[in-house]
Amino acid sequence: MRGLSKFLLLFLLACQDQNVLGSKIINGTTVDDTLMKYMVSVEEDDEHICGGFLVSKHFVVTHGGCEFDEDGKVMVILGTHDLSNPGFKIKEHIRSTCKPPPGIGTDIMLIKINSKKPEKLPKEIQLQDPKTDVKENEKCQVAGWGPVNNNDNGPVDQLHVVDVTVISPKACKDQIPGLRANAICTGGQPTTDNGGFCKSDAGGPLVCKGKAVGIATVNDDCSFPGLPNVYVDISKYRSWIDKILEQKIVCKM
Repeated sequence: MRGLSKFLLLFLLACQDQNVLGSKIINGTTVDDTLMKYMVSVEEDDEHICGGFLVSKHFVVTHGGCEFDEDGKVMVILGTHDLSNPGFKIKEHIRSTCKPPPGIGTDIMLIKINSKKPEKLPKEIQLQDPKTDVKENEKCQVAGWGPVNNNDNGPVDQLHVVDVTVISPKACKDQIPGLRANAICTGGQPTTDNGGFCKSDAGGPLVCKGKAVGIATVNDDCSFPGLPNVYVDISKYRSWIDKILEQKIVCKM
């Protein structure tokens, strides 16, 4: 009986440790290879520079601040969470980038990929209905290959995910004056999250109830709880995105 009690105690402690890790991609948990296959690593000269996510067989969504030389060796990595293993990489050359016209904003970019076998690409993630708002205190997830703790500077090979909590626009604006209207915020309060996304995670999706609702912005301050994490609200761009995916807007080559 004493041995059984000791086993149960160790089991409970292990579960608590997993919950702690899962609640803070700073100190996040690695993603199972069978999940979140829509995640994309945008790479330049074989180095991860930002995240993204597959929304169709020909387009990836990322943050507008994902800067790269279109004439250089730029690729997107699909279908694998382990960027150190080239045997599982699907490399697709970037053909063009599509940015919103002036007046809409520069916080989002669509990347057109040249896939010779689109049927072999992973299943894309659905975008949230533009008429559906993300609720305060809603539990969501953000994933990426950015640093996993405050002491790291560069990206990691394994995809990590963390649970985050949506906060109200007012609570976010109180901490970030001048916050734009096309933003969704998570964390940033002692009562919510102790983790979130960091450098190199920009472009990854904020996923709520299995759908992409936001795009991680650039974040060099990875101290948590600290300031809230800010995401671009995808619903503000749905009309533009849908027109491109339906080929009603042709990206310049």
